[in-house]
Amino acid sequence: MQAVAAANAIATQRSRRRPRGTFQPERPHPSRGGNAYSDDIRHDVLTRYHLGLPLQNVELDLLRAAQPPAYPCMQTCMNFIERERQYGHCRAKHATGNHQAEREIEGEPLVRLALFRLVHPEAIIDEVRAFLFNMDQTVAPYSTTAVVRAEKLLRLTQKKSSTTCERAYWQVNLHKRQRFWTNNYPFGRADIRTRDMIDMDEAGFKIEATNPSWGKSVSWSRCHTDGSYNRERKLNCMMGISADPAINMSWHDVWPQCEGGTTLYRVYVFFERIIDWLDAHHPGRVFCFTMDNLNIHSNPVILHLITSRGHRYLFRAPYWSVDGPMEYVFNTIHVKLLLFFRQIDNLTQLENALNQIIGQLSPNGFDSYFRHVGFPNT
Repeated sequence: MQAVAAANAIATQRSRRRPRGTFQPERPHPSRGGNAYSDDIRHDVLTRYHLGLPLQNVELDLLRAAQPPAYPCMQTCMNFIERERQYGHCRAKHATGNHQAEREIEGEPLVRLALFRLVHPEAIIDEVRAFLFNMDQTVAPYSTTAVVRAEKLLRLTQKKSSTTCERAYWQVNLHKRQRFWTNNYPFGRADIRTRDMIDMDEAGFKIEATNPSWGKSVSWSRCHTDGSYNRERKLNCMMGISADPAINMSWHDVWPQCEGGTTLYRVYVFFERIIDWLDAHHPGRVFCFTMDNLNIHSNPVILHLITSRGHRYLFRAPYWSVDGPMEYVFNTIHVKLLLFFRQIDNLTQLENALNQIIGQLSPNGFDSYFRHVGFPNT
């Protein structure tokens, strides 16, 4: 109600017209914030200066003491004289409104800004300003708006930041990642067609995941709405997707956390169901399962099930979740769950929403997710 009242008040002020016969208010003297001194007064100050006449005497003091003062003060007279020395005249500046002069980031500072954002995409804008100033301290610090305009020029957009574990940059994990992308099987996927890949992973979804994180409100009010909250109550989702656009197939299994986590039995049954479907619809075709290095995934029972049925498997590099297409599918599911914000109050409704979203994604195929993370279109 306060926001509505404030909006109505602003609209009323903007639409209210002055009554007829209203005169313009009297402008104050230039020394008190009015218009600039006239050219006659400026010429008189310069004439007195060039003729050697005093600019400050009893007569002028009396004029300055009048209301309003009719003659510039001594400091203003000296400003006129200094401006004539610099520019050859002391004409008044043209009024351009309240818009401040803008400094643009161009040339080498713009290149430095692009390189800094490339190395530190998570940096706040004040860190960017400090970096540009430290690189060239002969130039005054750039304003916040100047940095924003330069980033728009570079087509930089604001995104939700993500963090990669520092262990991902250990030499052994970097080597595993390079091997996954460049080597042939069984060390990498270089000689495997992308359409023969099946990526699988697990995720947990809580009811609170449907609560929106952003909104708009007036400055003095909270952006608040009623939402669901169920601590430690969630649904586990195990899902696999095919990179073959001709299949457009996905497999998923959803169960509440109270029934247990990702056990060996669940993973075995899940893989067995996928392999049975592949053998029935694509007999003789060899697929390759990609997954992270979860202990259950590398269990000999699971690996024997895959290889004994004529298929292959590969493990992605540890801590490099960006290489997994399923990670982005889960992100898409989470975003679409926000549309069900006012419809989910319990785990049953959450499960129905998950099944509905996954069903809508399957007909469109998942090959675009594989290409997004770097798999070639083969």
